[in-house]
Amino acid sequence: MNELRCYRKNTFTILLDVCDYTFSDGDKVYFTVKTKPDNDITDDDALIKTDWTYGTDCSLNANGQLELTLTATQTDIAYGDYFYDLKLVSTADNTPEETLVTGTFSCLDVATLRV
Repeated sequence: MNELRCYRKNTFTILLDVCDYTFSDGDKVYFTVKTKPDNDITDDDALIKTDWTYGTDCSLNANGQLELTLTATQTDIAYGDYFYDLKLVSTADNTPEETLVTGTFSCLDVATLRV
């Protein structure tokens, strides 16, 4: 499993290496953080639930990594270790949705929260 670690109430960029896939404008990447995996298809209990659209909200950097940015508001969750996954939904008709990575999402404590 892959661990992501960010500080609470900080902007955080996830750099994702995706091999053997060429992104197309309109491809969607979904990111969900929960206390634990579950069967809720609405993800209503998610602590973080966001998505990016390739060509609009995210793109590849010079190293060929997909850059996915979380805002300080999105990372304003209680300190602790959670479960996350990233899922790709392609615009290509012949490519189904695919979970790219799962792991532990650690929200690290900080001293300054008043900003």
